[in-house]
Amino acid sequence: MTPEQEVARKKQLVSAAKALLSLQVGIGVGCVRINKILHWLGLQGDEKYQIFWQFLSATLGLPIGNERLLWAHSALMEQDATLTKIETEFRPKLLSACIVIIDTYG
Repeated sequence: MTPEQEVARKKQLVSAAKALLSLQVGIGVGCVRINKILHWLGLQGDEKYQIFWQFLSATLGLPIGNERLLWAHSALMEQDATLTKIETEFRPKLLSACIVIIDTYG
């Protein structure tokens, strides 16, 4: 990765963290985006950012993002109860990690 690409990806990371922190995007979609950028930057192993991977692992198989449009209503409502519990558990740590990203790279 060139230095210019690294700078651009760090800007993308800050943008994604701001979007999640301000709730412009849902927690699931925000975590997917942030985790992808962390991977591109080689930061996915950094302990400060493990919470994004942990959230995605905890929600594996649950409908997140556009795939929700493909689920049957009854199945979606059933899985939403589980997703809500997981989001509630992870929310404070995810938002704190977003603040760390913004403070570090913003």
